[in-house]
Amino acid sequence: MAKTISDTRVVVTSLCVSISDVVLNFVVAMVTGSTVLLSQSLQGLSDLITGGILLLGVRRSKRKADTKYQFGYGREIFFWVLMAGVLMFLGTGGLSLYFGYQQFISPGEINSIYLGLGMLTIGFCANFYSFYQSIRRLRQTNSRADWWWQLRHSSIVETKATLLIDFLGTAAAALGIIALVVFVFTGNARFDGLGSIAIGLLMMVAAVLLIRDVRDLIIGRSVDTQLAKKITDIAQSAPGIVSVLDLRSMYLGSGKLLVIIEVHVQDGFDTDRIEKIVDNVKHLVKRDIPDVHHIQVEIETPDNE
Repeated sequence: MAKTISDTRVVVTSLCVSISDVVLNFVVAMVTGSTVLLSQSLQGLSDLITGGILLLGVRRSKRKADTKYQFGYGREIFFWVLMAGVLMFLGTGGLSLYFGYQQFISPGEINSIYLGLGMLTIGFCANFYSFYQSIRRLRQTNSRADWWWQLRHSSIVETKATLLIDFLGTAAAALGIIALVVFVFTGNARFDGLGSIAIGLLMMVAAVLLIRDVRDLIIGRSVDTQLAKKITDIAQSAPGIVSVLDLRSMYLGSGKLLVIIEVHVQDGFDTDRIEKIVDNVKHLVKRDIPDVHHIQVEIETPDNE
């Protein structure tokens, strides 16, 4: 059985990779004068702050429910991911774009090019490993769905954020390698600036996608039609249930789902039997769909009766 990967683990892994990106890339950027490496360092700094924000959000979202927040603090992670997305857009994207533009219009001298290439290669490998951990975490929620589907539909936003961060780190390192290799063959430092601009634009696009996704969750996005059908089928398969009249759902946090089901039961049951049917529906749904954090089953009569 594959080892379970927690939300804390993927965030901490991304955080450690970001620390190495900041320290090593900044030192090498100062030695070489490459804006691509400076962009990598800025990305690492932004990602480091972003990872810290996500770790704070994960911990705060796990606080137990109280009288003020009776469904718990799970939705707080959405706020912190939103803050992380804004930081990615303005910090990593904006600064990389600025420094890349400066290098393009006023090319500076680049030294120790192979040291820079070596550093970017190390950064590529480290970010790819962290990226892979985030994919594995996403796949845990639904092993039959591919990671791209999970990226679009999953509610575990802290992992989606780290996945984007580490994918961008991997892609940025690859773009940096390409930019410096082209510089080696052409001697034109503008390609170093173009690499930094490409990294900045990539960061901005990814940040917008993340912000759009978490906006939907903050508003109160329901489950997708595939999962809604699965919940309906499970409830309808319970003994004593004639039909499911309505299903409503909303994410209460990362991987935490609120489900309200209206069901029509067979006629002639007493109160004790109906209570057992309700409890059985709750048990079946929670057993087959672990993301269901809270479920409410209501007994209703169809409009045509």
